[in-house]
Amino acid sequence: MSNLSQNSWPDLEMATPQAILRWACERFERICLAASFGKDSIVLLHMLRDIKPDIDVVYLNTGYDFPETLEFIARLQCEWGLNIREYQPLLSVVEQERRFGADLYKMDPGKCCGLRKVEPMGRALRNYEAWITGLRRDETEHRKNIRELEDHAMAVKLNPLARWTVDDVWNYIRSQQVPYNPLYDKGYVSLGCRPCTLAGTWGRFERAGRWAGTSKEGGECGIHVNTTYQESNTYLAEAQPEVSAYNANAVASDETPGGTGSGEARP
Repeated sequence: MSNLSQNSWPDLEMATPQAILRWACERFERICLAASFGKDSIVLLHMLRDIKPDIDVVYLNTGYDFPETLEFIARLQCEWGLNIREYQPLLSVVEQERRFGADLYKMDPGKCCGLRKVEPMGRALRNYEAWITGLRRDETEHRKNIRELEDHAMAVKLNPLARWTVDDVWNYIRSQQVPYNPLYDKGYVSLGCRPCTLAGTWGRFERAGRWAGTSKEGGECGIHVNTTYQESNTYLAEAQPEVSAYNANAVASDETPGGTGSGEARP
């Protein structure tokens, strides 16, 4: 947790996303952007090119990503010179399927997200005082009360786009000619892991196509929910002995950004 006292938090409710990003990058030396490389994080990355172009970009490679997303990341990294810090789960997809079955994402999506998203994000955030996200209030019922600056279990959390609507995001992308993930042109509205994301509009909120038909339908993977970080450690304990000595070494190497384990810089 950062040493920033809530009593000293500025009122950022009416600040522009760019103003929030400038304040955050000046206030925190160890700060990162968590990027899924969907439309919202791309907007923030574009803004940060003028504010802090060398910011660490934390990307969670779950092993279930769309090929289009991986290709888009490689292209954008080359064109924009992004400082991507890639984190991976401590279990490979093969190891997870051997321990929990091939359809864990259907049978227990909370556990799957805990292993493949929450635990790696918790490991990444140990390196930072603050992190920036692309969350917006209009995305889902679960996010309608988010604030621009929030307390979080791991680090101070900033949501510069909290007040923006989906139209605001696309208007920015079009007006600034920002490149975006090609999956949007294939009908996807909200981007996540390939097995758990449907194309098309499935409900009132844009995340309704996530985890369709499961207990997490339209909900959260867990990285934005404080209580899930401890749960992810419980899931790892269940996964023994698949969590190997190699992975223990990977955790140790993540003490600094760009370590040689799961937080290594992408070439």
